[in-house]
Amino acid sequence: MDRNTPEGDIITRVISELESASEGSQELDCMISYALELARGEFDQVMMELLVKEGFSWNVISEIWGGKVPPYTQSLDCGLEGENIAFAMRSDKRQQWAAVHKNTEGKEFLAWAKTEVLARRLAALKGNVAESVGQPERGPSLEPEKAEQPEDLGGEQEAEHLRMVSPGGHSTVAQAAAARDTESWTVLF
Repeated sequence: MDRNTPEGDIITRVISELESASEGSQELDCMISYALELARGEFDQVMMELLVKEGFSWNVISEIWGGKVPPYTQSLDCGLEGENIAFAMRSDKRQQWAAVHKNTEGKEFLAWAKTEVLARRLAALKGNVAESVGQPERGPSLEPEKAEQPEDLGGEQEAEHLRMVSPGGHSTVAQAAAARDTESWTVLF
């Protein structure tokens, strides 16, 4: 699928849907499968494309494809090809999970979502989009400040907080302890 065509906008829509989803679903899994052309076999891909072009809703498409599409947004065991999640954590302050995908050149793509699975898939999709359209750090039409840091959560102050408690952040032990005591985190590597 050519991501420069209107049909290519499906990736941008999938990213938007994952950012706002409260949990994974078969519908989101079908969207990912279609957007990344992951349907099993040429017939399945052609059929899914036909249904999309005919204007059927993703709810209908997901019912038809029930069980044929891997649970990308519902299972930690079902990653995307090339997905390389280097870090995942949950912020009690945001009530969201963060995941960082590193591409083959070591560039990082951060994503925040309601569940760990959604954050992992979203970070990988952002990396995939950036790589496919030749943008080294961001996907198409995503404004970094709006996509990654909601305004009401402190923006740069929160980024500073993350830097202070992250390895290599060059903070003092007292600063790191104060930051750690301010908020509760669940960190996974």
